[in-house]
Amino acid sequence: MVSERYDSTGASSLRIVLCGSYGDLQSFRRILKQLVREYGQENVFPNDEHLKRSSPCIEAHHRHAIETSETIALRSELMKTYFDHIDNAEVVVIMNEKKGTEYYGIGTTIELGYALARNKRIAFTRRPSNSNILSLMLSHKTSIVLLEQGKKLYASPPSR
Repeated sequence: MVSERYDSTGASSLRIVLCGSYGDLQSFRRILKQLVREYGQENVFPNDEHLKRSSPCIEAHHRHAIETSETIALRSELMKTYFDHIDNAEVVVIMNEKKGTEYYGIGTTIELGYALARNKRIAFTRRPSNSNILSLMLSHKTSIVLLEQGKKLYASPPSR
C-alpha cells in the first residue's frame, strides 16, 4: 500500500485528477471544490486555468456550437495535459453522473481507460452500474471506491 505523502507543513500531497463531463459543469465544480478543500489546489487537477482554457471546447461540444479545427486541436492539447496529470496522480476520481443520472461521456471513458492502463487507483462519485464500466473494472481486478464527503482517499494501487 502506498501511503499518503505530506509536505513540510503536514498537509497531504496526494495528487488527484478529477475526470467527468463538463456538460454538468456545476456538479463538476462542486466536486472539484471539495477535493481542493480536502487536498489543496496544488494537488488537484484540473485547475481554474485549465477550465478557462477549456471554455471554447465546452461551448462547442456541450452547447452545440460549431466544432472547428481550432477547438479540435485545443481539445487534443487539453486531453494530453489530462494524460500527463493522470500519469503523475495517485488517485483518479471519476464523476460518473450528469444531471443526477449515471453517465460516462466519451472523454471520461477514455480517461478512465487510460488511468486503468497506468494502474491508477480509481474512485467514483457514485456506485457504477453500467455493465461496460463494471466489466472494465473487473478486467483490471480493480475494486470500486466511492468518493464520500468527509472521508479521505488513500493511494493504494489496484490489487492485481
